[in-house]
Amino acid sequence: MVQREDEAYDMALIEGLRHPRPDIAETCAWVLGQRRTRRAVPALIAVLHERPNEVDVHVAAVLALGHIGDPAAFPALVEAVHSGAVRVRRAALRALAELDLDRARLVLREVAEADPSAGVREEARRLLQERGER
Repeated sequence: MVQREDEAYDMALIEGLRHPRPDIAETCAWVLGQRRTRRAVPALIAVLHERPNEVDVHVAAVLALGHIGDPAAFPALVEAVHSGAVRVRRAALRALAELDLDRARLVLREVAEADPSAGVREEARRLLQERGER
């Protein structure tokens, strides 16, 4: 019974990602990340394409993808690093480092050297330094 309730709750949260109110979609993304709901990965990735002007929702979605830890999210996070708003790009860097640091190192190094935003470059450098690179 509990498993069915958990599944129903997860499905309601996934559905909430499409809610017209951004604050509700953002909260749903955050909760899905905290619950590490793998089945939410495709819907969280879809949020990045379907809600292009909602920065807070994007930040919550990319952080959720990092928390969930599904390698299938890696390409979407790399895309967010290169095309999102500054806050989204910084969050996507953190998510990539959390998801798979070995794969993320190349992206982090590239961003640390070439991103147009000083804040994004600094975030990439900080993540590299925290994880043992100079």
